[in-house]
Amino acid sequence: MSEEKKILTGIFGGSFDPPHEGHSGILKSFFAEFPECEEVFLIPNRQNPLKGIKETSSKDILEMLNLFIQESKYPIRILDIELKKKGPSYTVDTLRELKNSYPNREFLLLIGEDNYEHFHDWKDWRVILENVKSVCVFRRVSEVIPINPNLQDVSEKFFFLKNPLIPVSSTELRREFRSSRETSKIPVNLRNYIEKNELY
Repeated sequence: MSEEKKILTGIFGGSFDPPHEGHSGILKSFFAEFPECEEVFLIPNRQNPLKGIKETSSKDILEMLNLFIQESKYPIRILDIELKKKGPSYTVDTLRELKNSYPNREFLLLIGEDNYEHFHDWKDWRVILENVKSVCVFRRVSEVIPINPNLQDVSEKFFFLKNPLIPVSSTELRREFRSSRETSKIPVNLRNYIEKNELY
């Protein structure tokens, strides 16, 4: 009997604090370049290993993500597995958990060009590569992403997306809100939620 075909699934982690049009552009490009992908898991983190703990509550992050995907035409599922953890979240641990919970899935990992630059410093990064079909690197500020020389021997595992450049980061958006309470880079429903709940 032939082995059952696995469901190709994207993993897109990040702070999403708040989600913005850059994230929308990444998802649009990803599904255009990987039409065979059947779903993307959005996985907000509670604490990036390289950053401090967020001020925004897990509840607010999840509410904003739910608003963010409301009008999306793409198959997206939000998973809160990293929000429930204490301490920093490591991709290799999340990936192990996903493979145990979804054994019928094959994964594509989405990361930004800044993470690609330091991917060789990630915890058990070779184990990550062994457990995903590809790592899809999205552009942030570079027309052409510089090749990481530390990943030359595994270069076939990396795919570079042609997404629109991301004009602003979540950190910059939070700063904009603090100073002017105005930004055009966030959907209206999200801006209304942020104002109503006095975030940032």
